[in-house]
Amino acid sequence: MSRWSIAAQKVKDSVSAVEVGEALGLDVDRHGRCACPFHNGKDRNMKLYPGDRGFSCFVCHESGDVIRLAMQCMSLSFVDALKWFEGTFRIGLDLDGRMDDESRRRAENALLRRKKAALEKEQTERMRFDMMLLAEDMVRKLEQMRDDNQPKTVGEAWNESFRTAVELLPKAKELAEECAIMCAKEVTE
Repeated sequence: MSRWSIAAQKVKDSVSAVEVGEALGLDVDRHGRCACPFHNGKDRNMKLYPGDRGFSCFVCHESGDVIRLAMQCMSLSFVDALKWFEGTFRIGLDLDGRMDDESRRRAENALLRRKKAALEKEQTERMRFDMMLLAEDMVRKLEQMRDDNQPKTVGEAWNESFRTAVELLPKAKELAEECAIMCAKEVTE
């Protein structure tokens, strides 16, 4: 395998299309969608996939790996695209065959830190979303409990389930709203 093939594989293994799109200045939403730069689309018709799956436009049908994305967006040659990846992401590519062990170690540590930060961000997003779903579920269950146990007549005494549901429902709605706001902020960040 040539050093160029090794470098290309290391790029594909190290950087997702989402990261490349963001580095290129594309407005990528939380689902990895953005306007396609190849047909100057206005809608989010291009999908940038996580991991090493690359990108695909559903309108002009451009697709490929992260290297092709960078090459196409910036009109770079293959070698210049690899240099851009090294300069932008500090992957630890040995493009000139002279990288020493210390430089390689620093580059690999930087890559691990970036991957760890991305994983932590993803886990935080997932946890916030799960909290929002739980809070919304709690509201639905309390509403059901209230409806199932409400007094049948005006003079009938409140049973304990109805009283609990009426008491907890405003707090549960407030919690669900706070969780939804947290998730909405996350989408705009």
